[in-house]
Amino acid sequence: MKICSDVDGVILDYIQGFIDFTKRKKIAYSHDPELYGVIRNFPNNEEIRDQFHSGDDLRLLNYFDDSLKILNTLATQHELHIVTALEPEQAQKRTFNLRELNYTSLKCVGDDYKEKTIVEEIQPDVMLEDRPELIESFYNAGIRVLYPDWHLYTKGMDRFATPFSNWLEIPKLLQNNSKNTEAI
Repeated sequence: MKICSDVDGVILDYIQGFIDFTKRKKIAYSHDPELYGVIRNFPNNEEIRDQFHSGDDLRLLNYFDDSLKILNTLATQHELHIVTALEPEQAQKRTFNLRELNYTSLKCVGDDYKEKTIVEEIQPDVMLEDRPELIESFYNAGIRVLYPDWHLYTKGMDRFATPFSNWLEIPKLLQNNSKNTEAI
Protein backbone atom coordinates (compact mmCIF):
# COMPACT_ATOMS: atom_id res chain seq x y z
CA MET A 1 0.00 0.00 0.00
CA LYS A 2 1.18 3.51 -0.75
CA ILE A 3 0.55 5.87 2.17
CA CYS A 4 1.07 9.62 2.00
CA SER A 5 0.90 12.00 4.93
CA ASP A 6 0.87 15.71 5.50
CA VAL A 7 3.14 16.87 8.32
CA ASP A 8 1.95 20.00 10.10
CA GLY A 9 -1.24 19.34 12.03
CA VAL A 10 -1.06 15.61 11.34
CA ILE A 11 2.38 14.32 12.41
CA LEU A 12 3.83 17.44 14.05
CA ASP A 13 2.10 20.02 16.25
CA TYR A 14 2.70 23.16 14.18
CA ILE A 15 -0.08 25.07 15.97
CA GLN A 16 1.42 24.67 19.44
CA GLY A 17 4.88 25.40 18.04
CA PHE A 18 3.61 28.68 16.60
CA ILE A 19 1.76 29.60 19.80
CA ASP A 20 4.93 28.96 21.83
CA PHE A 21 6.90 31.10 19.35
CA THR A 22 4.48 34.04 19.72
CA LYS A 23 4.66 33.83 23.52
CA ARG A 24 8.45 33.70 23.53
CA LYS A 25 8.72 36.62 21.09
CA LYS A 26 5.96 38.53 22.93
CA ILE A 27 3.86 38.82 19.77
CA ALA A 28 0.20 39.50 20.53
CA TYR A 29 -1.78 36.55 19.22
CA SER A 30 -5.15 34.92 19.66
CA HIS A 31 -5.76 31.49 18.13
CA ASP A 32 -9.19 30.53 16.75
CA PRO A 33 -9.20 26.70 16.69
CA GLU A 34 -12.23 26.61 14.38
CA LEU A 35 -10.25 28.14 11.51
CA TYR A 36 -7.57 26.33 9.51
CA GLY A 37 -4.19 28.06 9.62
CA VAL A 38 -2.59 29.75 12.59
CA ILE A 39 -0.75 32.58 10.87
CA ARG A 40 -3.63 34.93 10.17
CA ASN A 41 -4.91 38.35 11.18
CA PHE A 42 -1.48 39.89 11.50
CA PRO A 43 -0.89 43.11 9.59
CA ASN A 44 2.13 41.28 8.12
CA ASN A 45 1.28 37.54 7.93
CA GLU A 46 4.18 36.70 5.60
CA GLU A 47 6.69 38.52 7.78
CA ILE A 48 5.49 36.67 10.90
CA ARG A 49 5.60 33.34 9.04
CA ASP A 50 9.11 34.05 7.77
CA GLN A 51 10.23 34.97 11.28
CA PHE A 52 8.78 31.71 12.65
CA HIS A 53 10.36 29.67 9.87
CA SER A 54 13.75 31.39 10.07
CA GLY A 55 14.60 30.28 13.60
CA ASP A 56 14.87 26.84 15.17
CA ASP A 57 11.16 26.54 16.01
CA LEU A 58 10.29 24.83 12.74
CA ARG A 59 12.92 22.11 13.10
CA LEU A 60 11.98 21.37 16.72
CA LEU A 61 8.20 20.87 16.49
CA ASN A 62 6.81 18.10 18.69
CA TYR A 63 5.29 14.91 17.32
CA PHE A 64 1.67 14.19 18.12
CA ASP A 65 1.38 11.28 20.57
CA ASP A 66 2.28 7.95 18.94
CA SER A 67 2.60 9.39 15.40
CA LEU A 68 6.31 8.53 15.12
CA LYS A 69 5.84 5.00 16.46
CA ILE A 70 2.85 4.20 14.25
CA LEU A 71 4.37 5.69 11.09
CA ASN A 72 7.64 3.83 11.59
CA THR A 73 5.70 0.59 12.02
CA LEU A 74 3.73 1.29 8.84
CA ALA A 75 6.94 2.15 6.98
CA THR A 76 8.20 -1.40 7.53
CA GLN A 77 5.25 -2.78 5.54
CA HIS A 78 4.25 0.01 3.13
CA GLU A 79 5.60 2.89 1.09
CA LEU A 80 5.41 6.03 3.22
CA HIS A 81 5.56 9.37 1.44
CA ILE A 82 5.62 12.65 3.32
CA VAL A 83 4.48 15.82 1.56
CA THR A 84 4.33 19.23 3.20
CA ALA A 85 3.22 22.65 2.05
CA LEU A 86 6.42 24.12 3.47
CA GLU A 87 8.50 25.85 0.84
CA PRO A 88 11.47 23.91 -0.58
CA GLU A 89 13.83 26.30 1.24
CA GLN A 90 12.63 24.75 4.52
CA ALA A 91 13.50 21.17 3.49
CA GLN A 92 16.62 20.97 5.68
CA LYS A 93 14.69 21.97 8.81
CA ARG A 94 11.87 19.57 8.01
CA THR A 95 14.35 16.74 7.34
CA PHE A 96 15.97 17.44 10.72
CA ASN A 97 12.59 17.47 12.48
CA LEU A 98 11.63 14.14 10.88
CA ARG A 99 15.07 12.52 11.23
CA GLU A 100 13.67 9.64 13.35
CA LEU A 101 10.93 8.84 10.83
CA ASN A 102 11.54 6.11 8.25
CA TYR A 103 9.89 7.37 5.07
CA THR A 104 10.21 6.52 1.38
CA SER A 105 10.24 10.16 0.31
CA LEU A 106 9.91 13.64 1.80
CA LYS A 107 8.81 16.54 -0.37
CA CYS A 108 8.60 20.19 0.67
CA VAL A 109 6.70 21.52 -2.31
CA GLY A 110 5.04 24.75 -1.18
CA ASP A 111 1.35 25.39 -0.82
CA ASP A 112 0.72 25.87 -4.55
CA TYR A 113 2.06 22.44 -5.57
CA LYS A 114 1.05 20.16 -2.71
CA GLU A 115 -2.24 18.89 -4.15
CA LYS A 116 -0.81 18.35 -7.64
CA THR A 117 2.27 16.53 -6.28
CA ILE A 118 0.12 14.13 -4.29
CA VAL A 119 -2.61 13.49 -6.87
CA GLU A 120 -0.44 13.33 -10.00
CA GLU A 121 3.00 12.25 -8.84
CA ILE A 122 2.66 10.15 -5.69
CA GLN A 123 -0.84 8.78 -6.33
CA PRO A 124 -1.29 7.26 -2.86
CA ASP A 125 -3.85 4.67 -1.84
CA VAL A 126 -4.36 6.54 1.43
CA MET A 127 -3.73 10.17 2.41
CA LEU A 128 -3.49 11.54 5.94
CA GLU A 129 -4.49 15.22 5.81
CA ASP A 130 -5.96 17.93 8.04
CA ARG A 131 -6.63 20.82 5.64
CA PRO A 132 -10.37 20.79 4.85
CA GLU A 133 -10.06 21.91 1.20
CA LEU A 134 -7.45 19.23 0.51
CA ILE A 135 -9.43 16.51 2.28
CA GLU A 136 -12.28 17.20 -0.13
CA SER A 137 -9.95 17.47 -3.15
CA PHE A 138 -8.22 14.17 -2.42
CA TYR A 139 -11.60 12.49 -1.90
CA ASN A 140 -12.77 13.86 -5.26
CA ALA A 141 -9.57 12.50 -6.85
CA GLY A 142 -10.49 9.00 -5.61
CA ILE A 143 -7.94 8.86 -2.78
CA ARG A 144 -9.01 7.45 0.56
CA VAL A 145 -8.41 10.10 3.23
CA LEU A 146 -7.93 9.81 6.98
CA TYR A 147 -7.96 12.99 9.06
CA PRO A 148 -7.26 13.90 12.69
CA ASP A 149 -10.54 14.90 14.29
CA TRP A 150 -8.90 16.68 17.22
CA HIS A 151 -8.85 19.88 15.14
CA LEU A 152 -12.12 21.83 15.35
CA TYR A 153 -11.56 23.07 11.79
CA THR A 154 -12.02 19.52 10.45
CA LYS A 155 -15.62 19.33 11.71
CA GLY A 156 -17.87 17.96 8.98
CA MET A 157 -15.06 16.32 7.00
CA ASP A 158 -16.50 12.88 7.71
CA ARG A 159 -18.52 13.43 4.51
CA PHE A 160 -15.28 12.95 2.59
CA ALA A 161 -12.92 11.07 4.86
CA THR A 162 -12.47 8.80 7.86
CA PRO A 163 -11.69 10.52 11.16
CA PHE A 164 -9.18 9.31 13.71
CA SER A 165 -8.90 10.52 17.29
CA ASN A 166 -5.41 9.23 18.00
CA TRP A 167 -2.60 7.60 16.08
CA LEU A 168 -3.14 4.18 17.65
CA GLU A 169 -6.32 3.85 15.54
CA ILE A 170 -4.49 4.14 12.21
CA PRO A 171 -3.35 0.51 11.69
CA LYS A 172 -6.90 -0.78 12.17
CA LEU A 173 -8.33 1.88 9.86
CA LEU A 174 -5.80 0.89 7.19
CA GLN A 175 -6.78 -2.78 7.38
CA ASN A 176 -9.85 -1.85 5.38
CA ASN A 177 -8.15 -0.26 2.38
CA SER A 178 -11.35 0.37 0.45
CA LYS A 179 -11.97 3.92 -0.71
CA ASN A 180 -14.34 5.92 1.48
CA THR A 181 -17.33 6.09 -0.83
CA GLU A 182 -19.95 6.97 1.70
CA ALA A 183 -20.98 10.59 1.44
CA ILE A 184 -23.36 11.95 3.98
